[in-house]
Amino acid sequence: MDDDVRRARDEVVNMVALRPSPAPADPRTLPGRHDLRLAVAAGVLDLLAAVAAVLLGPDWWITSAAGVVVGITGFNTVVDGVREARRRVREAARFREHGPDEADTLAVLRVNAAAPRWIAVVAALRDLLLTALVVAVLVRVWPEGTPARVVMVAALACRLTAAVLVRRHARRSARWQRDFLRAEGIDPPPLPARWRVIAPRS
Repeated sequence: MDDDVRRARDEVVNMVALRPSPAPADPRTLPGRHDLRLAVAAGVLDLLAAVAAVLLGPDWWITSAAGVVVGITGFNTVVDGVREARRRVREAARFREHGPDEADTLAVLRVNAAAPRWIAVVAALRDLLLTALVVAVLVRVWPEGTPARVVMVAALACRLTAAVLVRRHARRSARWQRDFLRAEGIDPPPLPARWRVIAPRS
């Protein structure tokens, strides 16, 4: 069984590596642009929360931690959204020119399967940590007066909104390939029988 799994995984990797390169596509044909905007918006909101924490927070290690961690998270979210947009343009062009392959079929089957619970737990803990850092700065800023309070409350609202947008983006991003193929009326090829050992169990 282990040899079958290893052989199937190697075949998938080789198939992906040997995929044909599509002609350059128009970015305006990008599928699922709405959920990519969610990712970019979430990143920008986190960056705003980070800036507020650094500028208004007291000289305290939590302030620096909140600014750095939330800022890096926001920056990475924006970068990931841009990279995902470029990847989708290439993938959509490949589907239209050459059609999906068996590795795409496997990816669709994995999307249809229930995601492991630990992934949701890790994402929730991450959001809880980021939000707790902003709340900590808000608590320390509270005695400094109304203007600082208003800005940090707005920063907390940015952080909470970013968490919601990231979760929505994650759900839609996982399904974009399947939804795009359905919308285009493209049927993925059947999964090779020897790859059943690495396919998710229904």
